[in-house]
Amino acid sequence: MITSGKIAALTAALTAAASCLAAPAMAFSIAATNNTETLRNQFLGKHTTGLSNFSISVTGNSAAFGTFSNDPFGLQSGIVLSTGRVTNIPGRNTKDNDKINGTDLSADFGREGEAGDLTELNLSFFADSTAEKLFFEYVFASEEFPEFGGSEFNDDFELLLNGNNLARLSDRKTVTINNLVPDPENRSTDHSDYINNPAATGLAANIIKMDGFTKVLGFEGLLKQNQTNVLSIRVKDVGDGKLDSAVFIKGGSLGTAPVEAVPEPMTVGGLMLGGALLAAAKKKRGR
Repeated sequence: MITSGKIAALTAALTAAASCLAAPAMAFSIAATNNTETLRNQFLGKHTTGLSNFSISVTGNSAAFGTFSNDPFGLQSGIVLSTGRVTNIPGRNTKDNDKINGTDLSADFGREGEAGDLTELNLSFFADSTAEKLFFEYVFASEEFPEFGGSEFNDDFELLLNGNNLARLSDRKTVTINNLVPDPENRSTDHSDYINNPAATGLAANIIKMDGFTKVLGFEGLLKQNQTNVLSIRVKDVGDGKLDSAVFIKGGSLGTAPVEAVPEPMTVGGLMLGGALLAAAKKKRGR
C-alpha cells in the first residue's frame, strides 16, 4: 500500500532531483596559458610537506599549454599539455578514423624535431628527509586512438622523475598508444585502462574531440631526499606533426601523500549533461 508518508517522501525526492537538474553548471572548458605561475598554482596540492623551492619552466608553443575545468574524466580541474592547440579539445567529436574520415584535432606547430612538436613542463623542487614519494593523478588522451595503435605513428608521452619514466598503466606497462590499443583490428586486445570515444556513439563524444583516453591514472615515484628533484611532463609528435595528443593533470593533486581515488566519471547521465551544457554554451555564443 502506498501511504501518504511514502507519497510525501517520493515528492520530496523528485523535487530535490529537479532542483539539482535546474541548478546552473559549467561545461568542459580549456583556457590557453603558458604562464608558469598559473600552471604551478594549479598543479600543487595541499600535501606538499617536505617540498620547497618550486620552479617551473616550459618548452613548446604557447597554445599547447592551458588550464581546464569540468572535464569528462572526473579530474574536475587542472592543467593540460598538448601537441596541438588546447582550446580546440572541447567540443563534439565528429571524425574518429583518420584513415577514412579525417580528424578533428591535427594542429601542426612545425616539423618533427622542432620545439613546436615537443610540449614539456619541468617542475624542479627540493625534497627534505621527510619527503619519500611524489603523487598526482592524470589522464592521457589522443586523436591517434584507435586506428594508429600498433604502428610507428605513436605520439611520445612521458612522466619523468629525475630521468625515470613513471607513466604507468594499472599493470605497470608504460602509458603508450601501442600498449593501450595493440591491435586496432582486434579490439578485444584493448587495455582495460583504455576508453574509446568514437564520433556520435562515444560516451563523451559530445564533450571532447579526442578519439580515446585512459581512465584516471595515478603517478607515484620515489624522491631523492635532501636533494633537488625534477619532474618532467612531456608529450611529443612522432613521425609527423599531425593528430594531437594531450595529458590532463588533476589540479591540486601533486604532493607527498597519496591522492584520493577519483570516482569513475564515465556515467551516461553525467556525460549527457556535460554535452548538453557544452551545446547550450555554443548556441548562446552564436546568437
